[in-house]
Amino acid sequence: MAALCSGVAASLIFSEPGWGLLGLLLVPFAIYHRTWALVAFLMGLVGGATNGAIWLSHQLPGECLGREVSLTGRIVTLPREQLFATGQLRVTAEMEVTHVGDALCAAPKRVKVTQYIEAEEVGSSLRYNTHVHGRWRFKPLVSQINPGSLPDQARWVSRGIDAAVTPVGQLIQTPLHQPIPDFRSRVLAGWADRQGEGWAAMRALLLGDTRSMSQGEWRDLRHLGVVHVLVISGLHIGLLASLSFLLFQLPRRLMRIPGDGGGMAFASVSALIVTGCYAALVGATFPVMRAYLMLVAAQLPQLFGWNTTGRHGLLLVISAMLLWDPRIMLGASFWLSAGATWLLVCMPWQSLGIRSLIATQIKMIALMAPMTLFWFGETSVLGLATNLVVVPVVTMIMVPLGLVGLLLFDAAPTFSEQLWWCGAQLWLLVRTCFDWILGCCRYWAVITANLGMLQFSLGLLALLLWGESRRYASIAFLIAALFSWPENQTAARHLMTLLDVGQGLALVVQVGGRTLIYDTGFGESDGFTQAEKVLLPYLTHRGVERIDTLVISHADRDHSGGLDVLRGAVPIGRHLGFGGEPCRNGERWVWGSVEFLVINGPGHGQQDRNDGSCGLLIKTPGLSVLIPGDVSAARERQWVRYWRDELAVSILVLAHHGSRTSSSHALLKWASPEWALVSAGRGNAFGHPHEEVVERITRREQTTVLNTAMSGAIEINLAERNIPELTPARGPRAPYWLKLP
Repeated sequence: MAALCSGVAASLIFSEPGWGLLGLLLVPFAIYHRTWALVAFLMGLVGGATNGAIWLSHQLPGECLGREVSLTGRIVTLPREQLFATGQLRVTAEMEVTHVGDALCAAPKRVKVTQYIEAEEVGSSLRYNTHVHGRWRFKPLVSQINPGSLPDQARWVSRGIDAAVTPVGQLIQTPLHQPIPDFRSRVLAGWADRQGEGWAAMRALLLGDTRSMSQGEWRDLRHLGVVHVLVISGLHIGLLASLSFLLFQLPRRLMRIPGDGGGMAFASVSALIVTGCYAALVGATFPVMRAYLMLVAAQLPQLFGWNTTGRHGLLLVISAMLLWDPRIMLGASFWLSAGATWLLVCMPWQSLGIRSLIATQIKMIALMAPMTLFWFGETSVLGLATNLVVVPVVTMIMVPLGLVGLLLFDAAPTFSEQLWWCGAQLWLLVRTCFDWILGCCRYWAVITANLGMLQFSLGLLALLLWGESRRYASIAFLIAALFSWPENQTAARHLMTLLDVGQGLALVVQVGGRTLIYDTGFGESDGFTQAEKVLLPYLTHRGVERIDTLVISHADRDHSGGLDVLRGAVPIGRHLGFGGEPCRNGERWVWGSVEFLVINGPGHGQQDRNDGSCGLLIKTPGLSVLIPGDVSAARERQWVRYWRDELAVSILVLAHHGSRTSSSHALLKWASPEWALVSAGRGNAFGHPHEEVVERITRREQTTVLNTAMSGAIEINLAERNIPELTPARGPRAPYWLKLP
């Protein structure tokens, strides 16, 4: 079964899934030599390739992007609301599609929904567990791909989301009357006026509602190593099952029951029923249901008296899941659920007690560290201590209090309220202790690293071996933890990377041991930033611990939005442009064989700030790169009159993301680039790059256009050579699930 799963995983690396079908040719050879593990691997490879080919044939065609169609579906997740300073409200949710009015665009079965309304129209916003009908416009899903970060497409395909839509006009919403979702909605409505982190924690624990948790609160929980406690996952399901099993075993531990033959079937079934109801209550999302099915599979052999182990049953279910949808392996939730459930199965339930639960939690935190580092780029040693407090408090006090309150919600609402209030206050008490710990230990206890595939594989091997040979599992874990095999990041010492930050700009130049950053990408005040999503993980991936020179071209948030995040995360030497010292036109400096020239500025002004962008010209003995910021065609013509031959470059980063107001004939004539690079978001609302600009450039036969929206991040070798070497992250050999329509 392990070989079968490995074969399914191998099918994900092919650029065309059909290549995996060639494994059929080797099956007779493997059968003849009775190498059954190879037979299983090949069958997994063929099964995964077949599934991939079917999946690829059912993807949304590119012609449907931007098209308006009639859609009918059901809202299956709690809508998230975000209020902008303009007074507009953005509502996002996921919808299961039941009918599509256009046969060409009928492929998507689950879509991400984004609705924009005015704040006073909140009554017409999307609502959970409703039947929705209306006209929608298909939009591309976010598809950024950068070194050091997991591709966005991996997240979408692992969750089964096929497309994104936004409503056009009015929607018709009809409530669906289903007992558990209705109960969940009623409880959430009753908690609508309960504010504070304690109530937010109770909503997350009992109802799977994390909408009221702020970014800062999530960051603190990550650094404490206790995020898993509030995010319903395999770890949560497993711990609740363990606690339920312990409670249902108490009667036979405290008293002698007539006819008790020592079996554990009653406790096992009861624990599965409790966790099943809990999974339904928190929304029955894909990660939760995967974790629950794994738990069921692990207990079936014991319940039916089969002569096998729970580990074999778990592997059987995992194999079936992967054959049904191999792409679930591309999401962190699958690995965390499978890893936590595997460790739970390897634990002897006969000796289950409070000490055993705590010991199991410590083992989970330690053994899951390679996975969390691989998927999230950080882990915390504080988790080994904080989980000794938070896990018993949450799983043995808060969750039981909350579940009892839910059971009595209709019969004794006042008593239920008191139980929930006790749970909320208990969380606040725990957080007070944790705030002190963060204040003194955060900066040395949080480990950030981008593990490579080899270290991830060793960590996975340690998990697999834990139930068979803990000695060899410990050896594999120690090798993964103590030794670093960095990825082959790039042999060239001189490298420039145009990062894929969507509709914005961020560029990193490395010369020897020095680093220059030009812009940070988009960012919202006290909210999401591309610096956190893309730029900082890339710097970690490249081993950058200090920024020698930071250039912020101008104040627009798609260029400067991550400045505060960057300042707080990495030491910065010199800072030019917005937020720093003014860019001085004509200033030069040299790093080794690479010269930097400022050709515009100052980058500070609020009036005509696009034309005040800090422009930068980078020259090496073999090639040169021009980065103009957001300047207009009028300013480009001024450059031509002043700089003239100095503007002749090998690579031109198009001004203003390819806007029609830039990239003038005059600049293109004097620059005469071999490559024109565009940093823009896929399907952006501005239409960048504009078709006039693209046509203007493509008329020049010697110029090739690359757009980060399609190619992802673009790495440029700045070594001393006359022919530019550009490597897009999404090349022709990219796996099939990374391809764009």
